Amino acid sequence: MIMFAMFFGVLFTLFIGVTTAGSMAFISIATYFGMGEATMNNMIRLPSSMYDQVKGITLMAIPFFLLMGNFMNKGGVSKDLFAFARACLGHRWGGLANAAIVSCMIMSAMSGSAAAVAAGVGMIAIAEMRRTGYDQPFSCAAIAAGGGLGPIIPPSITLILFASLVPGTSVNALFLGGAIPGILTGLLFAVYASYSARKNNFGKVPAVPMKERVTLGIKAIWALLIPVIVLGGIFAGLFTATEAAAVAAFYAMLLGMFKYKQLKLSDLPGVFWATAKSSGQIMFVIATAAFFQHVLLKTRIPHQVVQSLVDTFSSISPILVMIIILLLVMGCFMEGTAILLITVPIFYPLSQAFDYPTVQLAIVMCIALACGVLTPPVGLNLYVMSSITGEKMMKISKAAIPFVGIMIFVTLLAAFFEPLTTFLPKYLGYGV
Repeated sequence: MIMFAMFFGVLFTLFIGVTTAGSMAFISIATYFGMGEATMNNMIRLPSSMYDQVKGITLMAIPFFLLMGNFMNKGGVSKDLFAFARACLGHRWGGLANAAIVSCMIMSAMSGSAAAVAAGVGMIAIAEMRRTGYDQPFSCAAIAAGGGLGPIIPPSITLILFASLVPGTSVNALFLGGAIPGILTGLLFAVYASYSARKNNFGKVPAVPMKERVTLGIKAIWALLIPVIVLGGIFAGLFTATEAAAVAAFYAMLLGMFKYKQLKLSDLPGVFWATAKSSGQIMFVIATAAFFQHVLLKTRIPHQVVQSLVDTFSSISPILVMIIILLLVMGCFMEGTAILLITVPIFYPLSQAFDYPTVQLAIVMCIALACGVLTPPVGLNLYVMSSITGEKMMKISKAAIPFVGIMIFVTLLAAFFEPLTTFLPKYLGYGV
């Protein structure tokens, strides 16, 4: 009963406008007092335990990936990527939408931030899609969905957080596990976009000569080296995820300053400040979520829930369905990071009771949570696209329904078809 009261308490405080971190902190403290655990010694140790949650080396990758994304957006990297994708795909049905989705996929492999990817590509692609006759809600939905691949395609901040919550979990294994589902989701987005464009007679742009495509490809190659640096460095054993993020952020800064020449020295304080604010918000959520977890575990209810489900069901299949439904519902009202932080302490022991692969659980949760950026009322990417275009959010939400359906399909596929998530980690010698 206490666990449900805490969850509904968080949802209620979110509804009345309290921030995610504030909601979890308020409910945790109230429950702590109600349980009689708010002794002087416990309250004194609380700030230290919250700090311990965010000081790990794994979480240092988050500000570096955010910094890299900010450098790319400010440095104009998205423009060349979209121009190259447009030149290759724009003359086909749904070509511009596919170019936007492919650009989002590539940008996702650089920044790992759904909102940053949607904003970066959206500001470039929307105007051209509008000029060629695309329905604006559809255009916004396609880009919002493409940006939603950020938490799935490595490097993923969501997967980094999962690894920090489950001791002994390899970030590299999680990145590899997310690669195939992420690419599959992007391909299915592109197939639907092409079908919808043909059905609704959305415009096409003239074919670009091969010589111009090569020229644009050469211009874009510098940007395309970023995911090579990040993922190649990690999987080759040259860098940890954190070191790769730092190296890629530095490379993105040099690229924006000396190649694209859109990033000025005077811009650096603003970029660093924006990164610091975003990182601080994420870390504060993680810290308050740690307190929420502590209080939740004090009740021993998660242990009881796990034991009850293990005794009730002979297999994990119905439990997986319940987990996915719960994550989808929670994603409509809460930010994905917070959901991950408060559910992993329950779902992970449950998966272990049925010998369910950790990598598979992480990817299933990650894809299900990624749906949250496309589902109102909290759908972040919907707000991003609405703010860029002035389009009504509910129209974008309606156009995004098929994309959400695709993500749910891939979630179920990842949940019940193990090789989709575990093949690459196993093939390259990582534990799952």
